[in-house]
Amino acid sequence: MDGLPEGVGDDRSGFAGAVRQTDASQYGTLYDIALDTSTSLMSAEPDEFETKLRWGLESVGSHVDADRGYVFQSRNERFERTAGWTDEEVDPWEVQHLALDGFEWLGGRLRQFENAVVPSVRDLPTTSTLREALRAEEVKSAVFLPMVEDWSLQGFVGFDLAESTRQWDESEVDILRSVADMIAHSLSRVRREKLLKQQNERLETFASVISHDLRNPLNVVTGSLELADASGGSEHIDRATRAAERMEDLIEQVLTLAQQGRDIGDTRRIRLGTVVESAWATVEAPAAEIRLESDATVYADPDRLREAFENLFRNAVEHGGDDVTVRAGAVENGFYIEDDGAGIPEERRESVFDRGYTTDGGTGLGLPIVRSIVDAHGWSIRARDGVAGGARFEITDVEFAAT
Repeated sequence: MDGLPEGVGDDRSGFAGAVRQTDASQYGTLYDIALDTSTSLMSAEPDEFETKLRWGLESVGSHVDADRGYVFQSRNERFERTAGWTDEEVDPWEVQHLALDGFEWLGGRLRQFENAVVPSVRDLPTTSTLREALRAEEVKSAVFLPMVEDWSLQGFVGFDLAESTRQWDESEVDILRSVADMIAHSLSRVRREKLLKQQNERLETFASVISHDLRNPLNVVTGSLELADASGGSEHIDRATRAAERMEDLIEQVLTLAQQGRDIGDTRRIRLGTVVESAWATVEAPAAEIRLESDATVYADPDRLREAFENLFRNAVEHGGDDVTVRAGAVENGFYIEDDGAGIPEERRESVFDRGYTTDGGTGLGLPIVRSIVDAHGWSIRARDGVAGGARFEITDVEFAAT
């Protein structure tokens, strides 16, 4: 366990309300900067939030003589640095991810929603893993503030000095803690606004499909049944049946698209092979073949990822034929699905992800569903030429799990 000498980490502060109890005559300027930062973040639009967050870290950090300020957010089983500011005279942090389990004292304080104050890194025990990690980043002094939302640790905000040590006054830390609280609230607000925008877009898509795509096969059903009633011809019944099946397929895909409004929250380590096998089992093409060329482990929502694979496989069969061969494998920072079908012309590789886009009378929703799942995970997707000339979909920016 990281034991700590007297004076290291003994600060305890309240939440945002503590700012109002601070000695404003002594820390009025920091209070004003914190207030400006909070106001800016509360009013920031989603597309400008990152810029304003960096400005806030710089404004607050510069005032307390820090050389760096950063935000680490909870991602799966560790914390990821998602925002930061660094004084031009020092180097930024090299570490992008932190596993708090490796820092018992720091992780313990943050999980108890307590600030972690380190006036001097050299005062940490020589056996401390935190001391080793901070010295590797050339940190001399630091303060870490938990970001708490709905009684859950969402991450932490940190400020550090690279050139000298520093005594962090309790009143200062109170204000910094309030800044961390506001950052946590603002990040949550931005996430909700982005989700609401996505949901509104899905509602518009839903209305478009209902008013147009479903109306056409419904007219076919109605007309065919009228003709069948008049002539008794079975071909009209067959035509109506096919139209009804198309309506059922449309309804299923619209519902799937609507479900993508759910947050990707249930992420865990999962083998690509497990998901591929489960999704391939839904393919109704006995002559088709799947070849798994990598069994990497990733962090993902298993259900959503399976839906993405199901739609990619369905797309391969629809455009490559019932005897298509599909390959699934890994690339440097992600994975791919490709087939040996006809491929996608270069000029259409962006539009295939547009809702409603189709070249063969399909629903035009399969690949948009895939993209919505990919986007929700924070990944990227693009269409390319496959090795055998068919379609290849590469999904990148994926976080692999250690094996």
